[in-house]
Amino acid sequence: MLREITVTCGQGRLGIQLQAMLTADGVAVFLTGGEKPHVGGMAMSVPWSSQPALKHRPQTWVTPRSGHRDADVAALVAEYLCRETGCCAAVIAGIHIDNATSQEIDLLVQNSLAAAGQLVEKIKQMVEIDYA
Repeated sequence: MLREITVTCGQGRLGIQLQAMLTADGVAVFLTGGEKPHVGGMAMSVPWSSQPALKHRPQTWVTPRSGHRDADVAALVAEYLCRETGCCAAVIAGIHIDNATSQEIDLLVQNSLAAAGQLVEKIKQMVEIDYA
């Protein structure tokens, strides 16, 4: 059974939204934000099969869209989700604000990771409910 979770972090042009679908063995995420949500890049992370319980850096595949840097944040979020859940994580990202400063870009990345943290907590709550 698929389950959908949506979390947000930040406001206005620095706001981030994660829309996630939980599958039987992983999570698929659409990460958007800023002024122009779009498909800018994607990443998929899977745990190393030999020792999934250890929080080693997962194997990650990244596919950027030409001229976009969204795959960078997609990889950060996918790896974080994979490490924290022990499951496969696929992230499609598209965040854009016009004339972004480096500080605004840093805040968007921070908000993306904070939203991912919220998502992990919601996933853990759902798993506890399922196995209670």
